[in-house]
Parts: sequence; structure tokens; C-alpha cells
Amino acid sequence: MTSATSDGARLVGPVLRLGEVADAVLDAIREDNPDREVIVERHASYVRILCPEECIVRYETVARMLGRAFAVSDIELNMSAFAGQIQTADDQIRFFLHS
Repeated sequence: MTSATSDGARLVGPVLRLGEVADAVLDAIREDNPDREVIVERHASYVRILCPEECIVRYETVARMLGRAFAVSDIELNMSAFAGQIQTADDQIRFFLHS
């Protein structure tokens, strides 16, 4: 099932286990995607973070939000699922829709 906004935009992004990494990723997404709406669905044990069409998570931003060194595996270990497609690079993770 693909989620969509009221205007029909399809949503992408990570599903993370609740905790400090999820909080830091959410703050990073808000900073790294300033022109995109960020939709947050909080549940008992996880949070779904969604943006229309594309969502960027820069590792440097996450480390700054955590206030400590950070490894990409911190996200991988806490991400149970994601919406859209995923592309990883040396400096970021990109969630997107294939056109």
C-alpha cells in the first residue's frame, strides 16, 4: 500500500524503532528537507517518517542531532521498513519514487 497526501503526492521515508536514533533522524529530515512537508506517524514502538516524493537523510546532520559520532549502521539497525525506493551514498540516504 502506498500512502499519499490529500493532494495525491505519494510518500516515502523510513520506519524506525523509537529511541534517540529515530528522534535524531526525524530532526535531520526536517532540516535536510526544508521545502518538503514531513509527516510523522507515531506508534507504540515505532515511528513512520514520510515526505512527498523524496526524503533525504544526511549522515552529518544525524550525527549533529545526536551530539556524538554516528555510524550508518545505527540507522540500518533501527529501520524496520521504508516506503519508496532507497539509495545509499557515502554522505546520505535518499528515499524516492522511481518515475
